[in-house]
Formats: sequence, C-alpha cells, structure tokens
Amino acid sequence: MRIPCEIRLMIYQNLFNSKGHKVFEIRNVQPEAYAARSSKHNRSSYCIDHSLMRQRTKTTYKLCTDVEIHTSIMSVNRTVYEETTHLLYGNRTFSFYKDIEAIIPFFSDLSPRTRPLVQEISLYKQGFVFCRESNRCEWSNICEFLGDKMQLRSLKLIVEGGRPRLGWDDSAQYTLADFITLSRVAYEPLEWALQLLEIKGIQKLDISSEIHSIPPPSHSAAMAFFGAFSTSIETGFAEFLRREMISA
Repeated sequence: MRIPCEIRLMIYQNLFNSKGHKVFEIRNVQPEAYAARSSKHNRSSYCIDHSLMRQRTKTTYKLCTDVEIHTSIMSVNRTVYEETTHLLYGNRTFSFYKDIEAIIPFFSDLSPRTRPLVQEISLYKQGFVFCRESNRCEWSNICEFLGDKMQLRSLKLIVEGGRPRLGWDDSAQYTLADFITLSRVAYEPLEWALQLLEIKGIQKLDISSEIHSIPPPSHSAAMAFFGAFSTSIETGFAEFLRREMISA
C-alpha cells in the first residue's frame, strides 16, 4: 500500500463507477435464471413466491442499476476493503421496491462494520387487501431486522393504495388523530405500520402512494377501510408515521 492516498482514491473511483447513480436498485433474480446459473456465488439464497400457485422457489438478489463496479479488488486486503466500502455503500439509497424478500439476505451478507454505512433504503408496502400471508410474515421479519441490525437515518416508503372506478368519496379520509386512535387499539389492518415503528433513529421519512383499481368500497368493510386509507396515505397516515418514527 505504498501508493499515495490520492492516487488510490482515483483508482477506486474508476473501479467503482456508479455513473452518477445515487440509487442502487436491488432485485430478485428470476428463479429460472437462478436455477440455470453456471457457477456458484457467495450471495445468500432465499425463497420467494413465484407463481399464481404460490410455489416457493429459490433465488438470490442482484444489482440492476447500470454501473461499472469491480468488487474483486475489495478482497486484496483489509485496508483496501475499508477504503472502498464507503464508495460502495455510503451516501446512496438502496431500493428494493417490491422485492422485499431480498432485504434481509442482502444486508446479512454485509459485515456488521459495513452495515452502518447504509443510511437510506427504499421499499414498497403491498396493500393489505392484496397481501399474501407469506408477505405479512416477511414484512414482520424485515422490520425486526432493520430495527435490530441496521442504523438507518432515512426511509423512502411507497404504499400501495386503491381507487374505485368511480373515484373516491372525498369525505372518507383518516386524519392524524384517527390513525393515533387506530394504533392504540392495534387495529389489525394497520399491524404492518406498527411493526414499522420498530425501526428507530429515522430522521427523514418520505412517503408516497401507488394507486391501483379496486372494487367499489361498498362491497366489504375491509375494502371500505382500504379506500379511505388510500386517500390518506400521503396526508394523515404520513403525518402519523412521521410523528411516531422521526427522532426528535
């Protein structure tokens, strides 16, 4: 390691060329591609629901962002590893979108000393009326892991909502006070949001909605609540989460 620090940094910047991307998109490898792989890898494998029949199949994760990164240099020695981990994991967002199954394996593959470098992640929460039981269990485990093993400072959360074909009843919205009341009685459809509160130390919380078509709310009480919840994602619900999660 006789190369001057400034020269090493220039070399690292060429070997870890993110092409200006501040967001790294992490996704599940398609199970067919995973099964057909020609060589083994060091990344953790895990199971996902891969079909309408909810068949559990094994896969791993991959980086989908267009970058030119050569991580093999990190294995040269400890000094190189420590100097390059900041370039790779610091000052960027790791986005998993709907592939939340990849979160625990991805971060588990990082060393305990590297994980604190990750300050911001982005993930998607499926609407509770569409959510499978396996997804509910996965979400609970993710929140526990992020609370125990990570030191996140910023969270971007995309929440799935629904819109009836004829539109919403604007009067059916929940306020901050409503969500506080629902949380106190541990209202089951909001269980996932209460699990999210296990993630401590958040200083910045960005909440947005992704709206899909749903049947008219009159079809069921659950759908009526979901419709009203959907109108409130970026207002009353966002206020509630910021009130509960953002560190003073």
